[in-house]
Amino acid sequence: MVINFGNSDRAIDPEFKPLQFYLVGTREEVHATINQLHVLRFSDRIRWGVPVPVPGSDWQYVSIMQRDRASQLD
Repeated sequence: MVINFGNSDRAIDPEFKPLQFYLVGTREEVHATINQLHVLRFSDRIRWGVPVPVPGSDWQYVSIMQRDRASQLD
């Protein structure tokens, strides 16, 4: 997979489904990574779901974000 924040040099196929991204870790790690991805202009913080506990784990949390392949912050 290639993440490119510049201008696209090819058309995006409208048949593609949005990509889903999952962050799994401690609550603090998940929040820190969401903040880092925002600084890198990969995704806005508000696009991520609230971190929720992973069933069966006493320390893992998961947050999910969905975005189109061509999305980027303006």
